[in-house]
This record gives sequence, C-alpha cells and structure tokens, in this order.
Amino acid sequence: MTESLSTSATDSADNPGDPGTLLFENDRVRVWELVMQPGEVCNWHQHNDDHLLIVVDGSDVEAENADGTTSAFPIPDNHILFVGKASQAEVARNASTDKVLRELIIDLKDSGSVPDAQTAMSGFFQPGTPTTTRLP
Repeated sequence: MTESLSTSATDSADNPGDPGTLLFENDRVRVWELVMQPGEVCNWHQHNDDHLLIVVDGSDVEAENADGTTSAFPIPDNHILFVGKASQAEVARNASTDKVLRELIIDLKDSGSVPDAQTAMSGFFQPGTPTTTRLP
C-alpha cells in the first residue's frame, strides 16, 4: 500500500465506526456482516473483544492500523479465524479486482482475557463431511 486508506468523513482512526452491519446482539455476542466489493474500503473500526471471522467468500485484503503499519494478505473462502481483541483501530480494503469479500464477525463479549492468544484458522464445508453436500 502506498497511501493511507480513506473511508467516510464520519470515521477515523481516532473516531472508529462499526466494522459492518449489526445483525444480532445479546449480552454475550455481537454479530456483524461485512460485505466489501472489489476496491471497497470498510470503516475505521476497533475490535475491543476477541472475535471469530467466518469468511464465506474471501479475497485479497490490504489493512492499515492506526499507528500506520500495514499488511496485505489473502483470506481464503470458507474459513473461520479466531482473532484476539485489538489494541488499536484498523481499516481494510478489498484489494481483489474481481472477488466480493463476505464475512460474519462474531464478537465474544464475555471472552475475558486470553493470554498469548494465537490466531487460528480452520476451513469449513470440507468435502465428505456428513453434514454438508457439495453440488458440482
């Protein structure tokens, strides 16, 4: 990434917005949906809780943290990632030219402190599982 990712005028690293569209919330979890078209940028946001990313349709992503650090990485289709709470705001762009990013973000409100939490990723909808059927 060569320049800062820009988003709406109402959110910034100092005034983060929502990470997506809120679908559900209770006292234990908050569920967001994030859909980004190719080239689209999400709001600056901060993950104050441990969370799961359930990626239905992945893409290449470029991310920027409030401290100016950046990263670029592919997010594969049909994966679940555990991510620990963040210490700073972030913004991301769908860097793909042809893939829509679709994911659910599930905030674990009562997750407490998880020392040295590592990001873990696992695939789902794997061929041959007894609860799914893939059509050709």
